[in-house]
Amino acid sequence: MSAVSTLTRIYAERAIQSTAGSPLVGVTSNTVPWELLQAAGFDPVLLSPRRVCTPLADRYMEDVFSTRMKAIFDFLLSAESAPLSAVVIPRTSEQEHKLYLYLREVMRQGSGERRPEPILYNLLHARSAEAHTYGLERTHSLKRVLEQLTGRRIQPEALSAAIAEGNAARQAIRELLQEQECSAPRLSGTDALALIGAWYFMRRSEYAMVAREALREIQTRPPLAGPRILIKGSPQYTPDLCAAIEAHGAIVVAEDDWWGSRAAGSDIDATGDPIQAIFEKYYFDAPSPRVFPSEVADAWFHRKAREVDGVIFYLSPEDDVLGWDYPRLRAFLDEHAIPHLMLRAESPDETGAFIERLSHG
Repeated sequence: MSAVSTLTRIYAERAIQSTAGSPLVGVTSNTVPWELLQAAGFDPVLLSPRRVCTPLADRYMEDVFSTRMKAIFDFLLSAESAPLSAVVIPRTSEQEHKLYLYLREVMRQGSGERRPEPILYNLLHARSAEAHTYGLERTHSLKRVLEQLTGRRIQPEALSAAIAEGNAARQAIRELLQEQECSAPRLSGTDALALIGAWYFMRRSEYAMVAREALREIQTRPPLAGPRILIKGSPQYTPDLCAAIEAHGAIVVAEDDWWGSRAAGSDIDATGDPIQAIFEKYYFDAPSPRVFPSEVADAWFHRKAREVDGVIFYLSPEDDVLGWDYPRLRAFLDEHAIPHLMLRAESPDETGAFIERLSHG
């Protein structure tokens, strides 16, 4: 099996299983410090269950919760979550915070069933000295909780090894992104989401090796042609939107999303105190479902928007956050005469007409 096929399969399967025989810990997004869990001896895995029905979640959760949060909640209350020793939930989105509180309430009520221990990583993304100090304290606190779960201290050499492993995987992602974002891309957005997203479901040392092999395979492909598109909006948990856009002859060269172009960011500093370096990576640089402050998010969007032929906003019907940013971002695009389209659901006619206009200048 080719490296591209291997990563695509791992991304599609999203298996909840240990790849190294280590105890499993679930995480709900990318603002949980993977390196700290790895150094503690856990095998971290992103929770991304696909559920058509969520009867357990429907019993406790209101309709305002997203489909993904309800699926995670339902999974954690079911017997399928038994392989997990714990689940670490960051406070970097309102829905994740509520997920933690609802899990705690279910445990308080007590049903006699074993469930993974929910752990809150109370990382605030407010930019202040107080928030920075508080976040560093919470990272040390998370370290102590993990040590209590394993019964052993996290050693400095284990932290250094985990940081090096994570940085190698980030470099591999950045190399894939260069192939997607260049002037003559060989990597489509549909493939890129799968190749990048696989790193949430495998050991990062293995990911770095397979991703570089995938890059070599991609570099043998002919360049792709078509209008270059930036996607901005609700997180893309599947490649369906990219595939729908690219079916009309466009190329998605960037996704303003923690599953796509924002997945890697910069490396963790390996020269100083490892706990502080890990914290500052996730405090300053990890692209949570919403990036704070808005000026940081806007600067990235402004730069990328100037490099593409058009921008497609996608705000899912259940979005209640990103829509507040849309008028401000639309005004920027209008000011710079950058074509854009807003979608609340996949619309082949609208998408096709928009890309047709871009193709004819």
